[in-house]
Amino acid sequence: ATAATHVVGIDLGTSNTVAASASLKDASSGITLLQIAQRTAPDEISPQSLLPSVRYHAAVGELGEAAWQKPWPAMDASADKPAVIGRWARDLGASVPSRLVASAKSWLSHQGVDRNAAILPWGAPEDVHKISPVAASASYLAHVKAAWNATHVDAPLDQQIVVLTVPASFDEGARALTLQAAQMAGLPHVHLLEEPKAAFHDWLVLQGDQLNAQLKDSKLVLVVDVGGGTTD
Repeated sequence: ATAATHVVGIDLGTSNTVAASASLKDASSGITLLQIAQRTAPDEISPQSLLPSVRYHAAVGELGEAAWQKPWPAMDASADKPAVIGRWARDLGASVPSRLVASAKSWLSHQGVDRNAAILPWGAPEDVHKISPVAASASYLAHVKAAWNATHVDAPLDQQIVVLTVPASFDEGARALTLQAAQMAGLPHVHLLEEPKAAFHDWLVLQGDQLNAQLKDSKLVLVVDVGGGTTD
């Protein structure tokens, strides 16, 4: 991205999605977590560092029009297919789990289903609107993109260097589907980084001047990623 002013890392997690950035113009500014605006109650929108990676597919008329349209309407949502993403969606789904899309990331690596087919919420009644694991993942990325663009009006996310993490267990098919989801969200140029490698890079930086001492007697470093969807 030639016009990039930031490097943005996005962890599209099974349970939660989080984004952080570093300025390319001011290295001393450090790493900043993106506060992701989302509806947290019927009448409340607030920025949160974590965006629960869930969608709630409401019945027609269940949510007020403003409730599912703000702060941003979810992808594939409309008056006859209202949907919300994030904290409030998680709370609504606790009461009506058959309308909750969850663990879309784990479905991306499930070779036993068509991951581009509208199968989620899994096992939901016929009257519940369904979405594919790829489209659900895209909707979370689109929400993050909208949150970023709202607070970085001069630095659109699609013009930044964007790194998207994936589990080490993802095969080439699941990686390709992740890239497809990013494209659907309007992020055509993202770099994939395996999550255990991302954790190791972070650990290296945190050691600072003690790095050589920490690694002096070590030939190997073992990274165990205890993830919400898989452990690698």
